[in-house]
Amino acid sequence: MQHVSHRAAPMNRMAAMAILAAAFGTPAHAAHPLLTEDTGTQGEGKYQLELMVDQTRDHEPGVTMRERVTTAVLSYGLMDDVDLQFGLPHARQHLHDAAGRHASQGVLDATVDLKWRFLEREALSLGFKPGITLPTGDKGRGFGTGRPTWGALGILSYEPGDWAFHTHAGYRHNNNDVGQRISLKHLSAAVTYKATEQLKLVADLSADTNPDRADRGSLRYRILGLIYSPLPWLDLDVGWKHGHGRAAADRAFLIGAAMRW
Repeated sequence: MQHVSHRAAPMNRMAAMAILAAAFGTPAHAAHPLLTEDTGTQGEGKYQLELMVDQTRDHEPGVTMRERVTTAVLSYGLMDDVDLQFGLPHARQHLHDAAGRHASQGVLDATVDLKWRFLEREALSLGFKPGITLPTGDKGRGFGTGRPTWGALGILSYEPGDWAFHTHAGYRHNNNDVGQRISLKHLSAAVTYKATEQLKLVADLSADTNPDRADRGSLRYRILGLIYSPLPWLDLDVGWKHGHGRAAADRAFLIGAAMRW
């Protein structure tokens, strides 16, 4: 059996988290800080730029890990109900153990997605979002898969009024050169409440297959946050992410901004 060092195991875990961030963790239109997609699109000829920072902290016996993932996502409305989306995340990781402090940083795998809202019936809508990741991250340092991957999400949104409910299920064919699981599944659900014209309260639950073959535990998270819209074209958000189970990172602080034109 291959020996995994005290330092290698946490770094493998951070690599899995980084790759999930590129595949499922940076949704290109999900209202950050949520992970759950909604069926909303920009409208034909319109743009949205999202800038997001997720600061994660995790503890294991004798080891403290911190990771900051900064993501830029550009969405363009090809049609009123179809968006083309490009995302590029960057990770900075810190590991503190008995051997000292270690740091690394680099871009993760880029994402290209197409979101199509194919059904609208009053408050109910359905969407489909296929996408790929491109091997722009350095696989040798745990920032990428080394190969393109593909996947898709099925999305349901129900928005009867101030309350709104969203859920999606996803699959990622995690083609990779780094020994990770090939088949990854993702399930999440979110609820939002429009407290005022400018303020929305949000909550999210999610579960992912762990890409790390050495760990059977799923990655489960809950998120609480708010979205403040001081201007019609600008959203500012903040959130708190808490992991459940041994495999998930302990906690993360999330901030972001979305600009539309």
